[in-house]
Amino acid sequence: MLYLRELLLHRRKEIFNRVRELESDWDSLAERDIELEEEAQKADLSSLFNLLDERGKEEIEEIDLALSKMASGNYGICESCQKQISLKRLKAFPEARLCSKCMRKYEEKQKKLQPAREVISSAEVPSEYRNLSGEELQMQIFDQLRFDGRIDLDELEIRCRKGAIYLEGVLPSESQHQILLQILTDVMGFTAIIDHLQISELIWEREDRAPGRAGVPVSADEEKISEDVFESQEEATPYIFPDRPPPEKE
Repeated sequence: MLYLRELLLHRRKEIFNRVRELESDWDSLAERDIELEEEAQKADLSSLFNLLDERGKEEIEEIDLALSKMASGNYGICESCQKQISLKRLKAFPEARLCSKCMRKYEEKQKKLQPAREVISSAEVPSEYRNLSGEELQMQIFDQLRFDGRIDLDELEIRCRKGAIYLEGVLPSESQHQILLQILTDVMGFTAIIDHLQISELIWEREDRAPGRAGVPVSADEEKISEDVFESQEEATPYIFPDRPPPEKE
């Protein structure tokens, strides 16, 4: 499962990189440090998405849907026959929504699946959160995570848009990653979780790391960038996680 998730994230990055290569000033990023490069990539994401052709946008949305299914534990199930998609097919097409047999039937009948963005946006929001704004929902999630106390929030970023929870940033371990997904799905009841998180212990060793970043209100410019990304994306197997996260080592 981790291999397939990394493959999806890598493909997603490659799609955006194809557009970045067309930008004449993108090469200047190579001379900057890692932190500045990460911020520039986030700031440019909205314009990059708009530069993608329709197929590129569809690929991004299909990948995000696959990542959402992984987070909710439904990844690798054929949307037509509800049977398991073979591991061989998922390795070749990790964003696959149909098994090989159903895919052939769809191609023969020239049928099309519901667009990935519509699947994501149609997910139900738990009743207790339906009247909350994206910012209020974000605060509720961070309050729950702080109350739980098992997740390092310093490099975690969460955005909420029309019931979909977008996870960005970095966590220090796969164990914390699984705990986060369990809290969002089992405890809070969310089903549309777009999981772009990176897992890396190295970032926690940086001397310039500022504690307490998560939960601090973002600036107006940062919020505008995030809103633009979501709006741009809207316009435009059974390899299921275990029921419980692995026990923490004492």
